[in-house]
Amino acid sequence: MNNTVLATKWRPKSFSDLVGQEPIVKALANSLDNNRIHHSYLLTGTRGVGKTTLARILAKCLNCETKGVSSDPCSECISCESIDQGQFVDLYEIDAASRTKVEDTRELLENVQYMPTQGRFKVYLIDEVHMLSTHSFNALLKTLEEPPSHVKFILATTDYQKIPSTILSRCLHFGLNRISVKTISDQLTKILLDENVTFEKEAIENISRLADGSMRDALSLAEQSISHGDNKITYENICKILCLTPADNINKLCEMIIQEDIKSLMIFIDKIYYESADFKYLLEEIISILHQTAIYKVTNLIKDSVYEKSILAFSEKLNEENIQTLYQICTSSLKDLEYAPDYKSGFEMTIIRMILFSPFQFNSKKMQEKFSKDESQEKKNKVDSKKKIEPVEEKEKKYIGSQTSEDIGSKWETIVSRLEIDSITKNLAKNIMFNNNQGSNYHFLINEDLKNVATEKSIAKLQEALSNFLGKEIFIKLNLSENNLNTINKTQEANYNDKIKLAEKEIDNDAFVKAIKDKFEAKSIDNSIKINEKSKGD
Repeated sequence: MNNTVLATKWRPKSFSDLVGQEPIVKALANSLDNNRIHHSYLLTGTRGVGKTTLARILAKCLNCETKGVSSDPCSECISCESIDQGQFVDLYEIDAASRTKVEDTRELLENVQYMPTQGRFKVYLIDEVHMLSTHSFNALLKTLEEPPSHVKFILATTDYQKIPSTILSRCLHFGLNRISVKTISDQLTKILLDENVTFEKEAIENISRLADGSMRDALSLAEQSISHGDNKITYENICKILCLTPADNINKLCEMIIQEDIKSLMIFIDKIYYESADFKYLLEEIISILHQTAIYKVTNLIKDSVYEKSILAFSEKLNEENIQTLYQICTSSLKDLEYAPDYKSGFEMTIIRMILFSPFQFNSKKMQEKFSKDESQEKKNKVDSKKKIEPVEEKEKKYIGSQTSEDIGSKWETIVSRLEIDSITKNLAKNIMFNNNQGSNYHFLINEDLKNVATEKSIAKLQEALSNFLGKEIFIKLNLSENNLNTINKTQEANYNDKIKLAEKEIDNDAFVKAIKDKFEAKSIDNSIKINEKSKGD
């Protein structure tokens, strides 16, 4: 009876079997076929992407008895079979995590000088090499730089940043990629069909996504699901094994969020709590849905068909800015989840924030229903208020609509302070001076040395804000001026300089300051006085 686990049974035996690492395979194959073999290789990447497997295949390529040094070993000779079975005497696999001491490294290097016993090369495979101590790395340096011609070093690590630069510079570095979801899914499908295991496509896609780029993790999850499902892999079994919430429940959760049905949401969260739901995973999935919704709004492409319903629903109800706001709420809450009394209460607070404290409303119809009851009363109040006194808003509109050219020129600083514009647009407004208007065309002057301040975007924003302020559509025309214009910024700068001069004068005339200067022969530092105040209207 063969009890070999899937990850071991389906470990690639040649470069052609290795999936997801095509660029590295091509580079190694070319170097082997052209007999340009380096003496030390460094393989880096996350767990389960094929570092150790690639090292063993490379050892086979170097020691194949039938084809010699080749990128396509026979896998049938004694050397190839011994390497596959882990019995090749000239392949030394060292776990650096358990042999970190310098004594272990020295003991290893004592045998480097001797010729190989069975194969063509002695291959030293040091796994998790970043765990070696500083002294161990130092002991390895000289041998790694100029090893005997019959010795090859292959170093593997998940964290190459911890390896000293002196070691990195002596190795040929290959970074293994995370394996894509599609590649993992295709390989799993191939393996399960060969193993005569029935499976659901949705389940395989979910395993591929949960593996996070690791083929070994995907095979381990698949084997766990096979055991639980009696030689079947179903989406339901995966959710039960890993305490994951099924996609249907997540879609239902998103639907209730969009409908702002807080009562149903709280009931539903209580229900899935007793089904051992992982609320951190739930929040991560909602973040993923919002992320994919943002991508869909821009590209009209949906990457995850499992949550297609939720993505389309969010996309229909929310604009790009609202999606970003919800995404920010969720990601911030994910960080705070660890500080909550439990994940359930932290998740509930996140849902409440999303619905009650976001700066927009999901459903405009709901808002209309909310205020429709008071509509008649509101109209009545408006009529009564018109009879008694003219509303402040109406006065404001009349004041705004009655602005003349002279008013705009003389009150430009006041108008700018009341405009709802960003800092860049406000900077433009403070560096221009009103000249005249011809109908809806409003002409402003700007100094030639400040023309770069006037971008198309800032002019458009200022034009829109000024139109809203005046209650009519206007068009801004900027003309360059060689004169020294009396702009808001110039005026504020002159006022500030006057205050500085006055402050300097007061300090120089201060009796205490005079005494200090006389006693220590001190002098005031130029331009060292600052006025600490906020400009009006900012």
